[in-house]
Amino acid sequence: MMNTELREISQNKYQSMTIGITPPMADTWFSQTLPDFYRHFPNIRTKILEITTSKAEALLASHQLDFFIGKTIHQEHIKTVPLQTISLSLVIPQTARLYQPNQFWRSFTSTTLTSMNGEPVIRTVGEARFQELVDHYFADKGVQTIPLIEVNDSRFALSLTLQGLGSIVLATEMLAKMAAEPTQYPINAFKLPTSELSLDFSVAYLPSHVLAKPIAYLVDQACQNFSPAIDF
Repeated sequence: MMNTELREISQNKYQSMTIGITPPMADTWFSQTLPDFYRHFPNIRTKILEITTSKAEALLASHQLDFFIGKTIHQEHIKTVPLQTISLSLVIPQTARLYQPNQFWRSFTSTTLTSMNGEPVIRTVGEARFQELVDHYFADKGVQTIPLIEVNDSRFALSLTLQGLGSIVLATEMLAKMAAEPTQYPINAFKLPTSELSLDFSVAYLPSHVLAKPIAYLVDQACQNFSPAIDF
């Protein structure tokens, strides 16, 4: 029985791994990556989680998560591979005082943030650390906004901004497909200076002899193909 079990493990039978990613990127990235992954490792059972960085950090520490893509985690026993520094953008709806019609991208100036004083914003509290970063950024600039709505992820927040309910800060790449058809979307977007506000994204994983090859494959795919863009 032991020989059979060891042989099945060596042939990637009945292995399982839990992999996570910061929401709302699972649909875009994993749907592109998993078909090839299963061609290489057809017998591995996977559990995919859309989780915050703080939750991923706790699950990695307790060995309940094998692989994660998100904001860089700093822990001694966790291996990390940098992916990219993600640019962030401020997106305002047509109801904002600063809004100008027929302009999707607008230049960020020193008055852009001061014009946000008293404006309603949508906070993405599902990713608490990211929202804290944004909150501190506005506070450091002396800008006081109105936290009108709280939601779990940026995709939902963006849908509310399109309805005129408040401004948001999100990854610039999330706007890429919308920017290709700018007249369809009643918003203005301002790319924030990366020197002032940005996100460092990395792969984080637990070293594992049993899952070494599947993890190495996912790390390689992330380094080659990961993008924070989403379909909207």
